[in-house]
Amino acid sequence: MGRKYCCVPGCSNTSANVTEEGKKVTLHRLPMAESRSHIKQQWIRRLRNVRANLIVNDNTRVCSDHFEGEFIETSVPSLFPSKPPKDVLKQRRPLVRHPIENENNFGLEMLYETVQVFEESYAQPNSVENVCESEDKIKSKTRVNVETNTYPVISCDAASQTFVVPPGTTKDASTQANFPHMMPEDLKGDDDKTRFYTGFVTFSMFWHYFLTTMKHGADKLHYWEGDKRSGGAEKLYHQSDHMKPGRKRSLRPEDEFLLVCMRLRLGLLQEHLGDIFCVSKTTVSRIVNTWVNFLYAHAKHLVPWPSREQILCNLPKSFQDYKDCRVVIDCTELFTEKPSSLTAQWLTWSEYKHSNTFKLLIGVAPNGLVNFISRLWCGNASDRYIFENDDLLPKLSPGDMVMADKGFTVEDLLPVNIKLNMPPRIPGYRQMTTNEFFQTQGIASARIVVEMKMEQFKNYRILSGSLPLSEAHLIEQMAFLCIAWTNLLPPLMK
Repeated sequence: MGRKYCCVPGCSNTSANVTEEGKKVTLHRLPMAESRSHIKQQWIRRLRNVRANLIVNDNTRVCSDHFEGEFIETSVPSLFPSKPPKDVLKQRRPLVRHPIENENNFGLEMLYETVQVFEESYAQPNSVENVCESEDKIKSKTRVNVETNTYPVISCDAASQTFVVPPGTTKDASTQANFPHMMPEDLKGDDDKTRFYTGFVTFSMFWHYFLTTMKHGADKLHYWEGDKRSGGAEKLYHQSDHMKPGRKRSLRPEDEFLLVCMRLRLGLLQEHLGDIFCVSKTTVSRIVNTWVNFLYAHAKHLVPWPSREQILCNLPKSFQDYKDCRVVIDCTELFTEKPSSLTAQWLTWSEYKHSNTFKLLIGVAPNGLVNFISRLWCGNASDRYIFENDDLLPKLSPGDMVMADKGFTVEDLLPVNIKLNMPPRIPGYRQMTTNEFFQTQGIASARIVVEMKMEQFKNYRILSGSLPLSEAHLIEQMAFLCIAWTNLLPPLMK
């Protein structure tokens, strides 16, 4: 039957134990007779006062140490352990307070050292190496100051409650120390970080792309401030011989480009980006609106339409049986917030995703190069409607072949001299034949390239999440940029 123990918490007595007086410990079962049911209820109430999760069964026992006097039929347990004695309680560790010298001035003195080093390093603002060397200089100066325990004296004016820096030590510390927490210099030499924060494969590619935008006037952008204030007229400072008027930028052009890349790649909110780059949310919104439209206007060349000869020269092995394939098409949907307008809700509702979405038609060459990006459509639009009303059909030439999923019922829209290759449609009442099986397998193994490309540009988290309606005027531009920048990555198929 096994050894039985007392059910009282903290008591481990068994029938083999002996008390201090030399008496043998006995275990008593709860009263079982019907005439003693009221006594049994008293037992249970007493025991549950010390053990709330008590489960009463045939094995429940209470030892004789919990009864007063000799045990009789009407005895009820009443002796239970209370709080442990004071000598058993763990004593709290005594608190020791150590005196701290210069407690009020320590933070400002360290700030003074940081500002002084950055002020020296930013004498040449366009030098990447100079800024990177400043970090090591800060660490070395900080280490020496901590070891010697000597700091410049900064006094406090009690009347105005402001800190007074000795003249000649630094200039406007409140402005000089307000540097972004993330700068392009932090990514130099680290391609993994560059790809994580920006989506570009290497830092050199990121920097080369930025320098290309500078050639197109990225340093003289007219910031978007709303439809009423911005206007569409050409400004004089857009020309090369005029400087941009107005107040200076809060960030350098390279910092703004990094901010936009992080917005697209990581999907960070504007408040978060404002904290990282030490600017306001309004400034972040202006930078994103301006740069996204600027980059979109100069990124059309990243989505070319290669000739049939160029496609044949780079044809992967999986397309050896489909040498006349010009483009592999498919639609993708981007989730968005639910609009307040009932009409907008109906237009953006997708029965396939069971959510409000926007829709895009993507065309991919056999080697994985994106060669067509449609306009942005509402999620209610069908694949056939987008194929018919967008600009893909005029790009096709006689003898071309379009590869698509079996959801594209567009055979009647194509000219006679353009073929559509898609998996065969199988009725539900029969199985595939052998030829249909191998035909479906061959098309699926080749068509997987468009699925791989979709997964690639969905790594830009701005597209994988729920797009905010507050940026609805930028969604098409941002989607185009994210998809076009994937053409700068290594080819998917070889």
